[in-house]
Amino acid sequence: MSLRFCAVLCMLMALNGEELRAEMDVFWVANGPMASDFDGDGEVTFSDFLHFINNFNVDSEGESYDPRTDLNEDGVTNFNDFLAFSAAYGEAQIPAEPSGDRYIIYVADSDDSSVMALDFDSHLILDYLPPRGPGGVIVSADQQSIYVTDIFGFYKLNTRHEVQFSVPVESRGKAVLSLDQTRAYVADQVQDLVRVVDVVNGVTLDSILVGNLPFDVALAPDGTKLYVANRTDQNVAVVDLATMTVTARIIIGDFTGEISITQDGARAYVTNLTRGVISVLDLNTNQVVGALQIDQNGSFGAEFSPDKKSLYVSAQGVLLEIDVEHNLIVRTLRLGRDSTVLGVSPDGSRAYVTTLVQLSGPGLTVVDLNEWRILGRVRGFLFPRQIAFRAVPRSTDSQ
Repeated sequence: MSLRFCAVLCMLMALNGEELRAEMDVFWVANGPMASDFDGDGEVTFSDFLHFINNFNVDSEGESYDPRTDLNEDGVTNFNDFLAFSAAYGEAQIPAEPSGDRYIIYVADSDDSSVMALDFDSHLILDYLPPRGPGGVIVSADQQSIYVTDIFGFYKLNTRHEVQFSVPVESRGKAVLSLDQTRAYVADQVQDLVRVVDVVNGVTLDSILVGNLPFDVALAPDGTKLYVANRTDQNVAVVDLATMTVTARIIIGDFTGEISITQDGARAYVTNLTRGVISVLDLNTNQVVGALQIDQNGSFGAEFSPDKKSLYVSAQGVLLEIDVEHNLIVRTLRLGRDSTVLGVSPDGSRAYVTTLVQLSGPGLTVVDLNEWRILGRVRGFLFPRQIAFRAVPRSTDSQ
């Protein structure tokens, strides 16, 4: 989590005069008129009106406060919200016919000590996994295994979310799988290591000293090198996986966020937490060869589109789209006060961005990447560290 994100939260806590906390339940709030569809039946009708009236004049201090009815997110359900509800009354939404695979969304929420499994179509909770301060979640290429890191270990789960094995790891670091899916490279932030784990037999094979506070890891497209973003060392360590040694260090000059490598393996992009640039790396020479200037004072999460032609970056409450071929920022979208990690769905249709919105607190903002607009928010999360997706054929059970 960035210092800037913490500072914004502290300011909100001071302004509200209360402890900032997540809601007890994770729930979906659509953007626009369908935000008034409290019962989720696709229409804003009399049943939604009754629910609204039952919460009228209740503020965030009240035990019965329902943040869904606080449509303008000012901390109280009042006449201003009634005007918004009245404008939406009678609206209906015809759901699109689902096609192809469906997805399960995994959200590793460190401060809530959970990995939440959500349905991509409805955003309903499918399962709740209680690791201890999870820092990362990834899914195997065959969609049959889920891997979670937390402050005590690295875990392999099957599709029924049963733990297959665990190995000790002392941090919330992220992980990446080898191309043949037999090994995981896990960042251990406490010991300043990357641990090499045999995910077939569930044992640690090796460890590599990489630098101070390794936060993010990325694998070269040919699988021969590992790139490790060391946050407080402000560099990227290049690891030769044949010898398990660091062969180079690329100086970034700022606290590193996340690292993303282009499809051809020639370049990488590194977000800077406290500078208004995104560093561009030449991986053939292991040098910083440029920087994309942004209007924000820092950036955090970065994820490629499935075709690798676009890079999406969250920067102080703004989502950026970068044309990778031309190194140009082509679109921006304001999401909230601040933002950290994001995930892009495997079909490239949506981005889920951890966003801080004034008064309503942190949650996931869901963006339609084709229409470049906010679809809604999934509220009730605290501070997700990573978001992953698992494809599930619609003809089979989700678990």
